[in-house]
Amino acid sequence: MLRANPAMWSVLAINLAYFLLLEVAGGSEDIEVLIKYGAKYGPNIADGQFWRLITPMFMHIGIFHLLANSVSLLIFGGIVERSYGWRAFLAIYLTAGVAGNVASYTAGPIVGAGASGAIFGMLGAFAVYLFLNRAMFGSSARGSLGGLAFIIIINVSLGLTTTGVDNSAHLGGLIVGTLMALRISPRVITENTYALNRQLLAARSVYQQSTLATIGTATLTAFAILLLITVAVSRGDTDRNRTFSDELTGQALSALLEKRFEDSGSYARLALLSDPSPDSLGKIYSIKGLAEAQLGEFDDAIRDLQLAMSYDPSDPEIRLLAELELAYLKGR
Repeated sequence: MLRANPAMWSVLAINLAYFLLLEVAGGSEDIEVLIKYGAKYGPNIADGQFWRLITPMFMHIGIFHLLANSVSLLIFGGIVERSYGWRAFLAIYLTAGVAGNVASYTAGPIVGAGASGAIFGMLGAFAVYLFLNRAMFGSSARGSLGGLAFIIIINVSLGLTTTGVDNSAHLGGLIVGTLMALRISPRVITENTYALNRQLLAARSVYQQSTLATIGTATLTAFAILLLITVAVSRGDTDRNRTFSDELTGQALSALLEKRFEDSGSYARLALLSDPSPDSLGKIYSIKGLAEAQLGEFDDAIRDLQLAMSYDPSDPEIRLLAELELAYLKGR
């Protein structure tokens, strides 16, 4: 299996190494750690960090997420690599993974990570391979295509009824993986030999792989189109990011009032990373400083509360709380 699937095993090794890095850095389920180490995060992509369309396909949130995607990759990735070859496998995996992240980014600015877009690309690629070569596979092709359709429908249905599932990424990966496969899938073609009088002498089936040039051209074209879509979305993303920042600020304030100080500080930090409006900075820093003070992080609290005063919080109640806390901390 190692010899037959070198690219698939390499991807699995990268996924595992990335997961261990996240765990050592603070945990693969910590949102701030995910953002720091390359997760899909709308405000940062809008600021030009387009590399975040690539890194999330190698990241996973929690051990179950890693195991589930690893099993799927072992099954479908292995079949696709043995059918297409390792170069075409990587082309489909990478373009489908990026497409999944582009679709997810287009749908919303929230944090995202995982190989599911790339894996759905594998499903689409295997379906294309079976369909184009159905004459060679006979009735087994129809059965396998039906099974793949069932798997896709079940996963999309689960995504519509379950929280935390990124259907946009699944569909984006499936569409681009399918389109890439239509261009670079191996095909069984029939070569006929004729006599001078145009009488058929012989016929043979030939298994034809795509050339490196074809794979490279298709990959670069897909990346260029996906990048143009990302740039177009990013140019009109300011209002959406500001709305997202306001939502995070509201969550930070709610957590503060409910005495969930760690959550409050985390939401406030995310709000600061999400391109907030200048008018909201005073409020965000006030909430962050108040949460830090309750957690005993006094130096950080004093710094953030001073920043809050410099931005002049528009909410009078928040401003009063920040002033009182800052005065207390300075008088300790």
